[in-house]
Amino acid sequence: MEKLVERYAAILDDPEAFRRSLQQPLPICIWVNPHKTTPEAVAAYLQDRDIDFEPLGWYPWAFRTYNWEKPGTTLPSIAGWFQVQEEIALTAVRLLDPQPGDRILDLCAAPGGKMAQIALQMGEDGVVVANEVQVPRLASLRTTIERLGLLNVVSTNQDGRFLEFLPHSFDRVLLDAPCSGEGTLRKRKPQARGEWRAGYSQYVASVQCQLLERALQLVKPGGRIVYSTCTFAPEENETVLERVLGDRGYVEPVPIPELTAMPGLRQWQGQTFREDIANAQRYFPHFNNTGGFFVAAIRRTAAQLSSPPTPSPVILGGAVPDREGIRWFCDRFGCQEAIFQNQQAWVKSKEKVWLSTANCQPLQRPETQNIGISLLRVVRGEYKPTTFALQRFGGFLQRHVIELTEEAVVWRFLAGESQPLNADVTPGYVHVRYGEFELGCGWYQNGILRSQIPKSVRSPSGLLDPNKKSKNKD
Repeated sequence: MEKLVERYAAILDDPEAFRRSLQQPLPICIWVNPHKTTPEAVAAYLQDRDIDFEPLGWYPWAFRTYNWEKPGTTLPSIAGWFQVQEEIALTAVRLLDPQPGDRILDLCAAPGGKMAQIALQMGEDGVVVANEVQVPRLASLRTTIERLGLLNVVSTNQDGRFLEFLPHSFDRVLLDAPCSGEGTLRKRKPQARGEWRAGYSQYVASVQCQLLERALQLVKPGGRIVYSTCTFAPEENETVLERVLGDRGYVEPVPIPELTAMPGLRQWQGQTFREDIANAQRYFPHFNNTGGFFVAAIRRTAAQLSSPPTPSPVILGGAVPDREGIRWFCDRFGCQEAIFQNQQAWVKSKEKVWLSTANCQPLQRPETQNIGISLLRVVRGEYKPTTFALQRFGGFLQRHVIELTEEAVVWRFLAGESQPLNADVTPGYVHVRYGEFELGCGWYQNGILRSQIPKSVRSPSGLLDPNKKSKNKD
């Protein structure tokens, strides 16, 4: 840490405050998912558990919390009520400013917090293409999309430097670039806190330059690119902008008045940067009691545009439209097919039925990995509803719904366990609910409820809500 303070002392307003901030725990930030609940409901949940919190004045529907143990394992998190995300990272989508009907690319999307912000802000008429190069990280991206019930997202798996889209295909591009991660030190255990490494920083900067080059090729003239990192290193921030932009883009002033920020640097270790780079924003941890972040909003000019080739006929990525699964879902759970009137179901590989908004189409190249959320799976020739579809549309379901009343039963269900239960439903797949929380899929037969909760969101076996007050209000 001392080497880090020494390295940046010349550009810090208060090196001692910077040092102290890195030694303090990071407040936990969450933002509320409007598909599942309201800020009032989340605030009531926090108050009931004596969790200290305050609304973020600069970002709607978000809260900063201070004494909360493992929020990602709590009941509202499993039910998709909120997303945990580092507060200062919310600035990237604030600067991107998604608009209804936009087509937006998230070039390095996993684990998906920023992608989810984009999808929710631009509404069901817009489409997000969420790309991730690392196969292991696709699982976390997929879970974010499913748990939050995002129907306007297509995910792809390619190296973003060579992503196969026609030039100027997107209204906006988010490039939250891989970096050395100095700004995340407050989230790491003290023994895991490393120092800046010149060799790695030089390597990752070359990747960042290639990614930004591709973003400039893919965004429309007049469109916006947001470039962000969670590091302090000018080699990965201002230097990248200086090396790549040329006359093809310029950094716009997009301040966030409620936050304290430092302008982008004009000089660093003998290097001088172009004037508009001062419009970028540097966030050191001691400015706003957050992690560290760098973010720049880039406007694409009409210079050096690529001529898009004649598009080939579209082949829908191995997926074909289908309505049969929607009809089965509505019949089984007693809901009106009208709730799906603005959605489209897709069958892929005869094993999955996906559900997306009407404007969200599978891709030919790069091939679609997933589209929207999974509605059904086909098991031995029979439909099986997914937990995430039941959570997303649980409030509309009138038939084959089991209402749990005991918290211990709820947590055994969420741990994937089977348990005896008396319920007035016919045998087969059921939707399980607990008060305000839509929990997901179970199988009921002969007085036994068998949990079908996927492993990606299961809670540890036998645990009750760790933040629940000792008094049982139920």
